[in-house]
Amino acid sequence: MRVFLGFIFLFSFAFSFAQRGIYKAQFKSLYNGEEILYAKIANSNGEARLSNINGFVSIPYEKGEELVVTHLTFDTLFINTNDVKADTNLFYLRPRVYVMQEFTVSVLGPRVLFDRKFVKNDLGKSDEEKVREKLKIIDMRMELINLDKSAQSGAVLGSPITHLYERYSKAGRERQKYAYLLEKDKQNAKAGKIYDDIVVRALTSYDDDELQRFKEFCSFHPSYIAAVDALTLYYEIIRCKKEYIEKEY
Repeated sequence: MRVFLGFIFLFSFAFSFAQRGIYKAQFKSLYNGEEILYAKIANSNGEARLSNINGFVSIPYEKGEELVVTHLTFDTLFINTNDVKADTNLFYLRPRVYVMQEFTVSVLGPRVLFDRKFVKNDLGKSDEEKVREKLKIIDMRMELINLDKSAQSGAVLGSPITHLYERYSKAGRERQKYAYLLEKDKQNAKAGKIYDDIVVRALTSYDDDELQRFKEFCSFHPSYIAAVDALTLYYEIIRCKKEYIEKEY
């Protein structure tokens, strides 16, 4: 009895294995014919495989079942395994966003008319992107209204349009940044001049014309004065004084 049951089990296993096979496929892009990497194909048992860099993939399947091919940038494809016609089946996947040329040829007597047009498939912007753009436009509109009211009351000088341009445009932001850096350099230069007069006089005992000649010989950029601490600046002035004495005397 056990032998008989074992024979039935082996026969059932062999029969089920005979019904399964290995499905081989290659995936290419309908847009440019290039091989598709990481196209995912799955069978009804939940098994999944990814295509390699050449677009090839193989997966176990049962005769008659439906295989599902998915990809991030291509439309989903359903494959009926009853239509197996070759050792490796070639499929062209359609991109979700593409621009292709459609050619039309018509024969009219001795003349052949050739027409070409573009076929576009674009999913467009997502709902989230549309909402964000709409909210941004609403914010700009409300700010423009408030600025216009302030300008009419005399609280704001200048054009509200200019204000929005400088705030939202790339060129406007760069111009504001340049103006800020320019003003900062002016302030640093002014602060550096006052600071140099006090410090140089205290460290060198120079005054009047001698002080001016030394400052011309030993000048520091305002950005350097702003970057270093006071002690480092003192040492630099003393070191520069030695060079000045060696050159002048």
